[in-house]
Amino acid sequence: MAGEVKSAAEATEIARNFIKKYRVIAAPLKAVREGGAWLVEIDVGPLFKSVAKVRIDALTGEVLEYAIP
Repeated sequence: MAGEVKSAAEATEIARNFIKKYRVIAAPLKAVREGGAWLVEIDVGPLFKSVAKVRIDALTGEVLEYAIP
């Protein structure tokens, strides 16, 4: 997805689509803008909470970094 990410909903959708490439379960927990990037937390645990974190560039919509447990 190209272009500026203006809302938490947009950031969450980008992160969720990215996580779905690696995990079947991807339940969004929260999205927070930190400067020029969005930090999105997504629960990927099938039975217990396991939080993946995705940082998205707010100007381009690109995934800058991620951590999937």
